[in-house]
Amino acid sequence: TGDETAKTQKQVVIYLLADDYIEVEVQPLTMGDLCEIVGTDRKVADFVKQMPVAGLQPQETGRSVISVLMLVEAITVQVRKQFAGIQCQCVLLGAEQLIVEWGGKKTAPWWVTILKTVCVSLIILTGSAFTIMTYDQDVDVAGVFGRIYQLFVGHVPTQPGILEAAYAFGVSAGILLFFNPFVSAVKRKAPSPVEIEMEKYESDIRDTIVKIDNRLNKR
Repeated sequence: TGDETAKTQKQVVIYLLADDYIEVEVQPLTMGDLCEIVGTDRKVADFVKQMPVAGLQPQETGRSVISVLMLVEAITVQVRKQFAGIQCQCVLLGAEQLIVEWGGKKTAPWWVTILKTVCVSLIILTGSAFTIMTYDQDVDVAGVFGRIYQLFVGHVPTQPGILEAAYAFGVSAGILLFFNPFVSAVKRKAPSPVEIEMEKYESDIRDTIVKIDNRLNKR
């Protein structure tokens, strides 16, 4: 009977750990390219890693969104065909939908990287300077310093003095200590504020890509 057949079958569990964003260059793709795969049976797990991803059109560039449920269905069917007497159960430990970026990372020439770095640095420095000057004018930092000079010295100097120098040094030191650019990411105890914001930005991009793909598929 069906119950007796199910009892004689060997139960194998396959664990799929998938990131929600994957950059690939190889074609065609295998399951091992998309997910980290381990299982209770080493032979079955190795077979699943080498399985080609069916139903996915390879392309030179662009993005594709893959549902992990499609991978689970393909794994279950192929394992049943390849291994008689084995019943496969897939357990998802990662993302439910994968964004595949075709072509991988494009390495730009060194001079392009330097040019981009210089341009971005100038924009950031100019914007930061404008923001600080606007804040100083808004809260009248110069007037506050003038009152302090009048209180302790008896007159307001015509040239910038120790208070202005200390203020300028303190702002610069505070920015450098806050963003901490001189310590590598490996040695830091925690991610820098820039890294946290960039991760949030990239996460929002991936979520938007998945939502747009789901919306288009429902039409």
